[in-house]
Amino acid sequence: MIVSRITHLISGLAAAAMILYFGSSTPGRVSADSPGDPSASSGSVNEPVNPSAGPVSFNAGFISYLREKGEGLFSPRWDNTDKLIQMISAIYNSSEEGLDPEDYNLTEIEKMAETIIASQEPSHDDISRIESLLTDAFIRLSSDMATGKTSPATIDPEWKAVRRITGERWDEYIDSTLNTKDIALAIRNLTPGHREYLNLKKSLARYRQIDSAGGWGTFTSSLPKIEKGMRHPDVSSLRKRLAVTQGPIGFDPEDEEFFDQALHDQVVVFQQRNGLEADGVAGKSTVEALNIPVSERISTIKANLERWRWLSDDLGENYIMVNAADYNLRFFGNGEQQFTSKAIVGTSKRPTPVFSSVMKYLVVNPDWTVPPQILKQDVIPDVIRDSGYLQKKNMRILARDGSVVDPSTIDWNQVSANRFPYMIRQEPGKGNPLGQIKFMFPNQYDVYIHDTPSHWQFSKNIRPFSSGCIRIDNVRDLARFLLKDDPDWNTGRLDEEIDNGRSRTIILKNPVPVHIVYFTVWADNDGTTYFWKDIYNRDRQLIRTLKKDYR
Repeated sequence: MIVSRITHLISGLAAAAMILYFGSSTPGRVSADSPGDPSASSGSVNEPVNPSAGPVSFNAGFISYLREKGEGLFSPRWDNTDKLIQMISAIYNSSEEGLDPEDYNLTEIEKMAETIIASQEPSHDDISRIESLLTDAFIRLSSDMATGKTSPATIDPEWKAVRRITGERWDEYIDSTLNTKDIALAIRNLTPGHREYLNLKKSLARYRQIDSAGGWGTFTSSLPKIEKGMRHPDVSSLRKRLAVTQGPIGFDPEDEEFFDQALHDQVVVFQQRNGLEADGVAGKSTVEALNIPVSERISTIKANLERWRWLSDDLGENYIMVNAADYNLRFFGNGEQQFTSKAIVGTSKRPTPVFSSVMKYLVVNPDWTVPPQILKQDVIPDVIRDSGYLQKKNMRILARDGSVVDPSTIDWNQVSANRFPYMIRQEPGKGNPLGQIKFMFPNQYDVYIHDTPSHWQFSKNIRPFSSGCIRIDNVRDLARFLLKDDPDWNTGRLDEEIDNGRSRTIILKNPVPVHIVYFTVWADNDGTTYFWKDIYNRDRQLIRTLKKDYR
C-alpha cells in the first residue's frame, strides 16, 4: 500500500492552500447574482506551488496519483489535478476561518481516497462516491463562507443587522463554479472582506499557537489582591502568566517577587484588553480573566468570526458602527476609522438591539418622549409615588393628539403601568436624559444615539447603563464631524444653536448608515486582541451550535 492514510496528503495541503486559497489579495464579496466564470478573474492555478509558503511540506504528486488511478472514471467536473488540490486544500484550511474541516467530509474523503489508491482497479462507484463527497463539501463550505454556518434567526434572534445574502442565482453560481477550474478563487471570493475579519483570523492563529505551546496554567493567589509596591511569591507567578499573552516583562532578577511599575503597567494592559476596569490591581475579576482557558478564548474568536460571516460586506462607503459589547462608536470612511467615541449601552435586562438603519438627521436640544417600556417600568411608578415628580423633571403629559393634559385631571388612584392612555414628554434642559443632541435613524426599537447629563459614567471601562439607547461622550464632536462638509453648519453656528437652548432639527445632506452590532472579540490591525465580557450572554449558544456536526 502506498500510504496508510491520506492524512499525509491532507497535512501537506496547507502549503498549497496558502497560495491557492487564502494567500492572494483581499477577499471579495459574495457575487452569486452574477455567476459568470470565476476562473476569468484570477491568476492561473497551474503556476508552480512553493512548498516553503506553507507551514508544512506539500506533496502535490500524491493528488496527481489519485487522479491517475481514476483515469477515465472521473467526470469532467473533477478530472483535474489542480482542482482536486484546491478543493481538499480548502477543506483542510477551513479551520483557519474558525470552521471545522470535519463538517466538509474530511474523514470520509480520506478513507475513500485511501481505498482508491490502494485498489488494483478503482471502481466507478468509488470514484463517484469521492466526487459526491467533494461536491457536497464545496457546496457546504461555499454556503458557510458566504452567509455563515449558523443562522442568526435561530441562534441569535436579536441579531437584525444587515446580512450577507447569496442572491436568487446562488444555485446557478454553485453549478457554474463547479464547472470551472478555479475553485480556490471562488471560495476565496466568498470570504468576508472586512479587515476586522482578517484581523480575527490572525488572532485565531496566534491563540492556537499559544494552545499548542501548552497554553497558560492556572494562576492562584493566597491574597485577595496584588498591587504595585507589594512583595510576595505570587508576584513572580503573575508576571509569568502575563508574559504568555503579552510578551516578556522586565524585572530586577534580585527582587523577582516585587510588584514594580512595569508589572503594574502590564496588568493595566491586560485589563484593557479583557474588558476590565484598568486600575493595575490584580483582584478577583482580573484573576478570573487570567484563568479563562485558552481553549475558551479560541472558541470565542470562532464565534465572532461567524458573526462577521453574518454581516454584509456592504456596510456603506461611510458608516457608523456601534459595538455594544465593547462600548464604542466608530465612524469608518473609505475603509478607515476616522472618528471614535466611548459609548454607553443597554443593561442586560434592557439590551441594546442589533440592527442596521440610516441616520438622516440630528436634533439639537431635543425633548424626550418617554419610550413605552421606560414609561411603563420606571416613570409611571415614580409619578404614582411622588406627585411632584413631573414638575421636578420638567415633564408634561400629552394626549395622543399632542394636546397637553393637566395632571390634576387624572385620577392617579386608577392609573397603573398597564393603564395609561397618554404620553409623557420631558422638555429640553440640563436634566433631560438626551442631553444636548440626539442622532436619529428610524428603527422599530426607538433606539438612537444621544448625549447624557451623566458624563461621569464614561470614566468606567464597563458601561451597560442605558435602557437600550446609545449614549456617547462627545456629541458635539460627532455632530461637527457629520456636518463638516455642509457649508450651512460651521462649528460656530452649531455651538450657537446648542447654547440658545431651543430645539432644532438639522437634516444631514449625506445620510449615514448605522450598524449596531455585537462582537465580544475585536482585533486591531497590529494584532492586538481584545476580549469583552459577554454582557448579553449570546456567545454560549453560538459556540455550542458551531461545534455541532450538521451533516
